[in-house]
Amino acid sequence: MSNIKVIEKFGRTPGKNIVIIAGVHGNEPCGIKAFDKIIPKLEIDAGKVVFIYANLEAIKQNKRFIEINLNRCFFKKQPFGIKQTFEGRTAREIIPYLDKADSMLDIHASASKKSLPFVICDKSQISNAQIFNSEIVVYNFDEFEPGSTEHYVNSQKKQGFGFECGCIENSETIEVAEEAILNFLAFNGCIRKKLKNNIHQKILKITFLYKNKFGSFKKSREFADFEILNEKTLIGIDGSREVYVNKEDIVLFVRDRERINEECFLIAKEEKELIKRLV
Repeated sequence: MSNIKVIEKFGRTPGKNIVIIAGVHGNEPCGIKAFDKIIPKLEIDAGKVVFIYANLEAIKQNKRFIEINLNRCFFKKQPFGIKQTFEGRTAREIIPYLDKADSMLDIHASASKKSLPFVICDKSQISNAQIFNSEIVVYNFDEFEPGSTEHYVNSQKKQGFGFECGCIENSETIEVAEEAILNFLAFNGCIRKKLKNNIHQKILKITFLYKNKFGSFKKSREFADFEILNEKTLIGIDGSREVYVNKEDIVLFVRDRERINEECFLIAKEEKELIKRLV
């Protein structure tokens, strides 16, 4: 039985093949709800748009995933440990659509109570990320978190964006997701909509991923996404060992983890020189 739902919309004239995904993590409902609002009334001027509800069972159960993180399963040749899982099979359902796509957008939201909308993309797409209404663009996820939808598309030298809409608990994320989807469609010539490029975005590069090695990981407190630390800070306990991050580090997605070798937090650095070159 399929674990995805696919809806295709065709334009009046030829154009790009676009894929938009929601529900990769089943407890992030903003993309799903945005799909439900947009799709029935959306008319495509050019090209083909494929909407994918990506993880139906996880969506049904309001869980991030059933067995493993679906957004680490997108590989041409899946490792055996992924291939045998529920999410591994789901990724293989989605991959043929990504193979045919000219451009892809994947909608997400954060479990952090203090989180801002932001764009995830390859370094080559940073200037194009200005189409999204967000203050922050983050790149270099692929080096530390391979197997995402963006990583899969980027590896084919195609255009892939992830868009984080804010905190899961914030109802405004639905409108944020809608705007991101419509801007993406307009940018690719699928619909008519005036775009205003956001040239004042902060550009961040992911520089480090911490995975727990000694036991369960417990964060020391709630951290806002993109919080800049004012001093050397205890970020959590790995088993019985204290884990610190340095002054002026920017932290992202700080999470409690029960199993060993889970993604506990990321560190990013601001790319001020890159901003100067792009503006």
